[in-house]
Amino acid sequence: MKRSCLTNNRPSALLLVLSSLAAWCLGGEFLWNRVSWAQLIQQAAPTPGPAVGRAAIAFNLHTLDGKAIGLETFRGKPFVMNFFASWCDPCREEMPLINELASVGVKQGFNVLGIAVEDTRAAIIEYRKESKLIFPLALDLNSMVKRAYRIFGPPATFFIDSQGIIRDLVLGPISKERAREALNKAGALTKN
Repeated sequence: MKRSCLTNNRPSALLLVLSSLAAWCLGGEFLWNRVSWAQLIQQAAPTPGPAVGRAAIAFNLHTLDGKAIGLETFRGKPFVMNFFASWCDPCREEMPLINELASVGVKQGFNVLGIAVEDTRAAIIEYRKESKLIFPLALDLNSMVKRAYRIFGPPATFFIDSQGIIRDLVLGPISKERAREALNKAGALTKN
């Protein structure tokens, strides 16, 4: 009768190889990079995702015009952040409303930013012309902002107050009524 390595008093060759590999990784790799266990645990701990009542997550992107833009750009004013893509049909359907929000924002004192995800610069430039968009568009080419905001796919719209707190969010297409409600929560509308 054969014995498994767990019932045998002698470790199997596989266990020796695995334990040697683990010792090398723990002893060699971590020492070379000077990474402590505390740092690894801190890095592995999940960061809180975006949620109503939480501070918006800082980001740094560039607009199609090459200007640096980030959360701090909008500090002090309510802010609507719309994640979209030129190929996304629901995004195309809601874009006239987002453009209208940007127009109202000029009068009401809030800002709108479009963040293009999973798209190319050329496609977004063409889409901006075609849709006559009046608000700044930023490209999230490496999906860092998309991941930070836990967006699985566009469209998604965040309504952020003047202090940088998320007051409402809509995952998926947004209606005019829902946008008005969210703008009110973010303190963006001074006149109804």
